[in-house]
Amino acid sequence: MKTYLQNYWSLYLDFIHDFKDIKYKGYSLSYFIHFPSLIRKNEKIWHALHENKFSERVRNKVSNQSDIQVAFNQYITTIKKQQSVKKTTGNVLVINDSLIRFPNETYNDYFEPQKTVILMTSNRERNIKELNIPVSHIDDFKTNKKKAIIQIQYQAKLILRSFGSHHLYKNDTFQKILLSKLAAIVNQIEIVHKMIEDISPSCIITSSPNHFGRVVTLIATASGIPTICMQHGIIGNEFGYIPKIATIDAVYGQFEVDWYQRLGIPNNSCEIIGHPRFDQAFKPPSISKSNFYKKLGLDKGKESLLIVVREKRSIGKWRILINTIVKKMNVNILIKDFTNEVPHDLTKEFAFVHSTQGLELYDILPNIDFVVSYTSTVALEAMLVNKPVFILHNKLPSYTGYFNSLGDAVQLDPEMLAELIIKYSNDEKWRSIMKAKQDKFIEYAYPDFSLSGERLKKLITRITN
Repeated sequence: MKTYLQNYWSLYLDFIHDFKDIKYKGYSLSYFIHFPSLIRKNEKIWHALHENKFSERVRNKVSNQSDIQVAFNQYITTIKKQQSVKKTTGNVLVINDSLIRFPNETYNDYFEPQKTVILMTSNRERNIKELNIPVSHIDDFKTNKKKAIIQIQYQAKLILRSFGSHHLYKNDTFQKILLSKLAAIVNQIEIVHKMIEDISPSCIITSSPNHFGRVVTLIATASGIPTICMQHGIIGNEFGYIPKIATIDAVYGQFEVDWYQRLGIPNNSCEIIGHPRFDQAFKPPSISKSNFYKKLGLDKGKESLLIVVREKRSIGKWRILINTIVKKMNVNILIKDFTNEVPHDLTKEFAFVHSTQGLELYDILPNIDFVVSYTSTVALEAMLVNKPVFILHNKLPSYTGYFNSLGDAVQLDPEMLAELIIKYSNDEKWRSIMKAKQDKFIEYAYPDFSLSGERLKKLITRITN
């Protein structure tokens, strides 16, 4: 286990134990808090995690990520209520946050309006008014728990004082964020209790084991309600997917099943469902290739390369990749940013680089010839429609190795990656080798091409009957 990861998880386990006596309605709130949020702005701590001597600062010595999962498994057994009667007459509750990303077609085709409730968590979410499904909003269940919050924050302050000059807990920013998180979680616990009482769900679908999704899942577990956590993206950074806490995690493929099993999860608590939004990949695009080229101002005599970026991250590397490619390859270059809302800076810097102009991903992918991406779910989606994919990697220490089996198609050096893209366009033998690796990758990462929405519906039926 890498020093960085060992130190991170050890520090997290320290935090859970140090603050476990802060309780609300019997729940230990330290299990509810998203730990990376507490230290996200603490660069000193993040840098220190790489040092071997950091282990001298922690009391809990984690030897494997499974130690964290075991801690949560044990906690869940203390709050779990057995589901004595299947709630066949209850509602399927979908927590519609920014990560769930169910297409409207999924709701229309697989969810019965009279047995489904959609909970909106933000006013910024996409409009789903055209669906004939009851919609609630998180604000509908808010209450004022100011007095309880003051008491809990006071208890936290006493614990913080008891640790005196602790290397993390003494940090003012950490303390402010902790107190804010505790207040938010108390309010969210109240929201979830009222939501369950009002909606009477037979099962709850979430998108993440973190933030509000964690609160929903733990309270549902304590209420005897089964939960399904949809995998919202590739497991590239392990911090976003540990611990696993839902009754069933609906995952993309065998990679996730094997990865979670190494953490010591309960048997049969993962199921290969894929994701309903990927079902769009197997449908015809709403725009033809000729109209696609015309709309984006592309040269119809050239092939097209899609570059998938995330805001300004690694912009220097992307600049090198573009400059290397244009010297040797006559190709249209398009940029798709993570937000996909405004043209990326690289489209302003290079006059020959085109914006995807907010087009939906599944209208873009069928109409391009190559994809190069950071370690993103888009890379998987591109492979689902049989596009050659190259990965510009970074040295994220919590990377799971998700794309490792693609071999040379994954590179840290942008110039080397550009040369391999150029080689792919000119070398038939290299294309054949790469395609074989990509096909093998998909067999493991997304082995079932049947409609995910249908598989999800069967899973819901099984756990509610």
